[in-house]
Amino acid sequence: MKYKLHFSVIYNDLDKGELIFLSGSVKELGLWEPKKALKLQKNDKGIHCGTITVEDVEKIEFRYFIGYYLQTDFETNVLLVKKWETHLNPRRILPAIEASDTGEYVDKSPDIFGELVGKNMISDGWLMDCNQHQATICVAGDGIVFFNSKSDKETYRVKFIPLDLRNAPNHVEIKEGKDTASKIILSHSHTEIAPLTKKEPRYRKQKEYGESYTNGADYFLYRTYTISPDQLCFRVEVYEPKGDKPNLLGYGYTIRSTFPNTYGKISIPLLGANHIPIGKIYLGYLFIHPFCLKENKFKMNFTYIKHWKRRNMLEIGHRGMGMTYNSQPNTNCSVARENTLCALNEAAKRGADYVEFDVQLTKDKVPVIFHDFFVLISMTKQAKVKSVEPHIIAVKDLNLNELRLLQLGHVQDVIDAERDQKIVKISGEGDESDELKPFPALADALKHISSDVGFNIEIKYPMVQLDGIHECQHYFEHNEFLDKILRDVFMYAGERRIVFSSFDPDICMMIAVKQNKYPVLFLCCGADTRFQVFEDARTRSSLAAVNFAAGCEILGVNFHSQDILRDPTPIKKAKEFGLISFVWGNELADEASVRILKEDIGVDGIIYDRIGEKQARHNIFLLEKEKRSSLFLKRSPSQQSLKDSEAVVLNAATEGPPRKTRHIDWPMSKFQKEKTSTEFKNLFS
Repeated sequence: MKYKLHFSVIYNDLDKGELIFLSGSVKELGLWEPKKALKLQKNDKGIHCGTITVEDVEKIEFRYFIGYYLQTDFETNVLLVKKWETHLNPRRILPAIEASDTGEYVDKSPDIFGELVGKNMISDGWLMDCNQHQATICVAGDGIVFFNSKSDKETYRVKFIPLDLRNAPNHVEIKEGKDTASKIILSHSHTEIAPLTKKEPRYRKQKEYGESYTNGADYFLYRTYTISPDQLCFRVEVYEPKGDKPNLLGYGYTIRSTFPNTYGKISIPLLGANHIPIGKIYLGYLFIHPFCLKENKFKMNFTYIKHWKRRNMLEIGHRGMGMTYNSQPNTNCSVARENTLCALNEAAKRGADYVEFDVQLTKDKVPVIFHDFFVLISMTKQAKVKSVEPHIIAVKDLNLNELRLLQLGHVQDVIDAERDQKIVKISGEGDESDELKPFPALADALKHISSDVGFNIEIKYPMVQLDGIHECQHYFEHNEFLDKILRDVFMYAGERRIVFSSFDPDICMMIAVKQNKYPVLFLCCGADTRFQVFEDARTRSSLAAVNFAAGCEILGVNFHSQDILRDPTPIKKAKEFGLISFVWGNELADEASVRILKEDIGVDGIIYDRIGEKQARHNIFLLEKEKRSSLFLKRSPSQQSLKDSEAVVLNAATEGPPRKTRHIDWPMSKFQKEKTSTEFKNLFS
């Protein structure tokens, strides 16, 4: 039977050129590919509507998204996703049940964009094909300097205007709002700002004369999407801080050659009204390139980037079963070598919900699991001399075979080695099994560790410390580095639960922009802890970390236990923004501290050593799976035929307040007839 289905949605905050699309599970809706989605039309009531005709379909699932088109030239348009609905389960409709006898369905109550099951869940888009790029610019600290002290104020208004160099003759007309549509190439989006030091840090449109920026206090991020990065430039404008139409103090331009790499810091001159340099502005920049994998197309059928079911606190095994190499006092080290397949498997056997481990690249660009950026190579001075001369070398400067064949020591033991002529070995004996050996490949962990345990993959990327010391200089380019890791994850992760994390806020941003499936947590040490402080202001305190995570719309923050036990305010702030909170640190070895974090502060997960040794535990996801299975065993014989994946869907569908039939009330007779769908396996709930 043919069904004629009418869809409608309300959203009143579209910018010029933005459209609402409908992506779904049938070919008429693009089979979840955004480029093939149905474009909705706005009627005279301000409602966005669309109609499709389908035949012999029992269920349709769909999501709304906001998109716009950019031009590579005067003829070629490329669709970008700006915002999309990211509920765990998409909207759904059952035509055979909900359509009228004539086969037509009209919903008298239009959907509201982003609202479903009593939750509003809208996320930023991602770079969904190889033509799309994001340019991010940062202004932080004492970023604005004027040579004339009379113009040297504490507060200014700053605005970034993106331009395409091919439109250079018309840029004044564009700025003044004149009609030059026939003369220009629209290859970039408008610039959005995330004022991370303000009360509302999330990205939004710039004001006409920019945002108020205070030297030495503020940290602003600006982002623009482009499909012609080599043609992108910015006009920077600095205004007086007050007034409805403040005076322009200075302006400057950047072009692509201004940025020598994809990441770094620069300064550009600010010109006055007479076009003579009167000051300068310091900028940080990051160009995010798309993650292109032929074997994978980023679709909209399922996503976990914002999903987190509220449940009992999760417990995560730190580096598997815990640290092996540790110079800090009063810390129990693991009996199993950290970050090995053995340690990860042992944590899984002891009931870990997730295992946490560190990933970096070798010289031959293989993602491996190892914590430190450096190792020690032991060399004897002469054949007859037993003394050992350790040499520090970066992991990135050794290929995978060298790391596995050489006798390596741990860098924290270099002082003891000089005193005692001993080095604690990282490498084991040559006859060790692969499970016990250090430097396991990320791909091997994804393939061989039980898929019932989730992975918290910490991305190790070196940063500059506040004292000016770089953790590991001359490292891999950001995009290439991250793409190598993402490739292994998307090739081998299967149905495994995965959460990414990193101490580097730029890496966190990049993971969120390069893919649309897995969530991201920002790792932070907090203030006045035992750890070295980084130069990046976003890492200096737990509250700054919360604002960054909220501003960039990632899942949440992984706090340090010492900082949170001293002052739990950042957890409260994170909850106000709807963020998830993990905690890590040595204090988690103390049961009283864990009890406070769980019962009083209410964190979502803790990462600690020697999981399951003091008290036996069971993986919470396996327990939930067994509980669902037992519930269905008590049903009637016809209902017992329901498969586990269907049980998960029913369980997820019944969470939350009552809603419309098209969203939750699945008739059992119809549901039992459906085949198991792989898109519902690997649900986080």
